Amino acid sequence: MIFSMCCHRSIAGVSVGQQLRFVDGIKLCLLSILAFVLASESLMAASIRETRALLASGNYSEALDLATAEVERRSYSEEWPLLKAQAQISLGRYSEAAASLEAGLTRYAWSIRLRMATYDLQTILGDRDQKKLILEEVNQLATSAPWRYTDADDLVVLGHAALELGADPKDVLEGFFERARRNYSSRSDGMIASARLALEKQDPALAASYLRPAIETFPEDAEVAFLLSEALKTGSAEESAELLQKTLQLNPNHFEARLRLVRQSIDREMYEPAKLMLEEIFQVNPALPKAWALKAVVFHLQNDSDQEQVAVDTALQFSPNNPEVTFLIGECLSRKYRFAEAAEYLNQSLKADADYLPAKIQLAQDLLRLGRDAEGWKLVAEAGEADDYSVGVFNLLQLKDSIDNYVTLKDERFLVRMERTEASVYGSQVQVLLNSAFDTLSEKYGYVPTEPVIVEIFDRKDDFAVRTFGVPDVAGYLGVCFGRLITANSPASFRSSPNNWQAVLWHEFCHVITLQMTGNRIPRWLSEGTSVYEERQRNGSWGQHMSPVFQDRILNGEITPVSELSSAFLNAKSGADVNFAYYESSMVVEYLVQEFGFESITAVLGELKNGLPINDALQRHTTDMQALDRAFESWLKERATEFAPNVAFAIAKPRQLIDPVVPDITDSRPNYSTVLQTAVDLVQIDKLDDAAEMLQGLVELYPNDRRPDSARTVLASIYGQQDQVGQQIDVLQKQVELSASDWDSAYRLLQLLVKNERWEEAAQAGQQVLAIDPLRAEPNQLLLKATSQVGNMELSQTLLAGLLELDTANAARYHLQLAKLQLSQSPQKARRHVLQSLELAPRYREAHQFLLSLPVVKTEGRPAVN
Repeated sequence: MIFSMCCHRSIAGVSVGQQLRFVDGIKLCLLSILAFVLASESLMAASIRETRALLASGNYSEALDLATAEVERRSYSEEWPLLKAQAQISLGRYSEAAASLEAGLTRYAWSIRLRMATYDLQTILGDRDQKKLILEEVNQLATSAPWRYTDADDLVVLGHAALELGADPKDVLEGFFERARRNYSSRSDGMIASARLALEKQDPALAASYLRPAIETFPEDAEVAFLLSEALKTGSAEESAELLQKTLQLNPNHFEARLRLVRQSIDREMYEPAKLMLEEIFQVNPALPKAWALKAVVFHLQNDSDQEQVAVDTALQFSPNNPEVTFLIGECLSRKYRFAEAAEYLNQSLKADADYLPAKIQLAQDLLRLGRDAEGWKLVAEAGEADDYSVGVFNLLQLKDSIDNYVTLKDERFLVRMERTEASVYGSQVQVLLNSAFDTLSEKYGYVPTEPVIVEIFDRKDDFAVRTFGVPDVAGYLGVCFGRLITANSPASFRSSPNNWQAVLWHEFCHVITLQMTGNRIPRWLSEGTSVYEERQRNGSWGQHMSPVFQDRILNGEITPVSELSSAFLNAKSGADVNFAYYESSMVVEYLVQEFGFESITAVLGELKNGLPINDALQRHTTDMQALDRAFESWLKERATEFAPNVAFAIAKPRQLIDPVVPDITDSRPNYSTVLQTAVDLVQIDKLDDAAEMLQGLVELYPNDRRPDSARTVLASIYGQQDQVGQQIDVLQKQVELSASDWDSAYRLLQLLVKNERWEEAAQAGQQVLAIDPLRAEPNQLLLKATSQVGNMELSQTLLAGLLELDTANAARYHLQLAKLQLSQSPQKARRHVLQSLELAPRYREAHQFLLSLPVVKTEGRPAVN
């Protein structure tokens, strides 16, 4: 207005030509000014982009120099104090960063970005009153002038503030982060904020749905690459690792990525390399709290309490109320199964901030793993009230509903929780098996658990996964032990790939012994190796044994040195790698027992309890580690060379069924797979005698094939077609003797033995069937026939009680059978069962006759059963 008025007075009273020339001059002047302004803004924008790029690539000192120069030049933009503070924070200059932000707010009092940067910094510096004030100011500014804060940066900051103020996460996602993604598709801010929120709520799939498009649009964005790596950690480990490496290529000083590598080294028990990586981080940021927290974890695991405390104090040097530090230590210790020690740190985290949800959730899970159920579930409920969107908390609350409906079986040693039907069917067998394991292994290892062991058997895989890992849909685990708690999948969960539940529970109870003996200080390889070894000691068909696959790995140089065996589990890229790690670990234990005596194992466990590192403990009670590595490798290779020396193993080539060429089985080391495939082909063209002859030769050449599709199983099928029952039974008995989880062979054997009234053998075979899957009616019925014939009344009653649940259509008959079995022991129970039978089938003549046959006596003037 002022400029317009001046022009009007200047041109009044002059000619039109003079006016036009004057206006043209003004145009040129304005265009020059506009060009200068645009050029200045372009230069400033380029400088901001350059500084951002330096920060994004980890060149924090250069970024700080550039931002400082612009602040001192008083270049106008809230970006400059913000970038300066970000660089100072990255370099560990937290107090200086606070001063930079404060100075920025003096000049840009309207800036919500500077305020929320100060808010985040106060998590480290610990001024809670200032944090509260900042949120109030941000809320007031956004309410009074919402039009001012509409770009991507401001929308993300407003969303962050809204979450801190307790806004609904879904509303924040849609109202702020989604808006930033939608309106500013050329920026990654909204995508990153959405993904971080999803990861915070333990929903990696949702995070990945935001980040997969983002990595295509922003392939050079280190933050996008890192967050996608985090989202894929459990679902796609190989891709996650590649993205982590890409993050560090884009920003070699990306702290979160480097800290993740440190954590991986800790998980692998590579403590010295972890320290070296931390020192590299400290060269950039000597005060990074999370790095000092991880250093405290390393010292804790190395049993150096003095240095541990120094690291904790350094991590908390700016504020003792930083909950992230003690949470991170507790979380890492929990991953190492040090739950009691983890709980102490997690309680410190909640003492610093009672509302810090990550610590509350982690502590709840750890207390549940320690068997402190009341405390654990109370924290889960509190977390559920505080956060409606945490997937982890939701899963735990759903799990609680399931467990509340379980049956609890108690004795002095065990507390077993099972689904009601399953408890009725085989709960008593679980108790017998567990007590047998307790007697055997406690005596052998000289250790008796002081508290009852909790065993939870889940009929739903997702319930097992949530109880065990905190998330559903985790495949590949039959059972897990935490020290006092055992979790296991029920046989119903693994019908597509049957396993022997008795072997699983024996294995897991051995973990109870070794974990408790060592205070959970045992490396995974030794704990797993001992459990698999003890499986084989209990039953020759249990556990893992040399196989063609293992033989091939061993002879091809895939043995992991004993001194590095923990890495075999953590570096595994497939289930096959994990299986081999289990097997090799068990063979190390077998080798140690053979060469140095069983007392070497218990001595090593005792050293671990006292905090001695595993390799030092082994060296103290066996031999030099390098010598042990060489000797074990030689020993295992010798076992592999001796395995099935009369056959070779290779994948059979496809062959036509018409007149297949029969290989000469008398050749030196015939190909087992080729001969077996040829025999199968001969069966299909009805040349059963030729096939049987070949298979008999294979069985002689490789008698210890434990696989469900072995030569024996095919031979048994041929004998069945030829009605050679005796031979079929003999072959199946040998197969079942070798393979504890071959359901088809075990069930077929039971059928044949019952049909041929070989009752003693049938009773034995039937229990093998139920050790694989006790939850099918037909095998229970067949075993009941056998136990009735051999006079095993106790097992017969157990089977009948289970059949009442599995075969409800015939419940009346089962009640009558129970009544007859219990008559001599408890006439009152017998009467109760026959009445239940008649309640279900009022016209059941045999039940009426049995009821009338019951003896009666008079009690207090009334007739009653004796």
